[in-house]
Amino acid sequence: MSVDTIEIGHLLSRIALRDRKAFEALYVLTNARLFCLLKSIVKDEQIAADLLQEGFLKLWFGRPSYPINHPWAWLCQSMRNLAIDELRRARYTKEEFRAEPMNETDFLSVRPSHNPDAHSQKMQDCLLALSVEKRNVIVLAYEHGMSHQEIVKHVSTPLGTVKSWIRRGLMELKKCLN
Repeated sequence: MSVDTIEIGHLLSRIALRDRKAFEALYVLTNARLFCLLKSIVKDEQIAADLLQEGFLKLWFGRPSYPINHPWAWLCQSMRNLAIDELRRARYTKEEFRAEPMNETDFLSVRPSHNPDAHSQKMQDCLLALSVEKRNVIVLAYEHGMSHQEIVKHVSTPLGTVKSWIRRGLMELKKCLN
């Protein structure tokens, strides 16, 4: 173990006890290298700086125990994971969804890629029995992973209506599947 690794491990153990001086010392010791790591992944200085701050906040407010064996590797991996999550969020928000409602042909194209069995066929039949609005918001929420706010923008419908369609659609699905 290098001196830095030993020192980082020692500082992390003190941070677990909420030692502010140790937190400041860890930041001074590691921020430049962690910033370079983040910047190499996200390719943007401002985003890298924001992620560095987020990472240190998670470190301070996070769990009270940290790995003893490889503290530097753990710290780098934690920051790397934040950067990858940020890239995924950015890619997801840039994806364009069709503005028009999905019709039955579009719905059939979002079928799971695995071999359909009797259960998935039953699910598909039940989804097709829903109104177009309910089916669309359920597919957007559960197949595309869109939040309620994203669905509201996509279908140009008030939030309460979207939530109601999802709730009622799920209730109808449950009834149909039983």
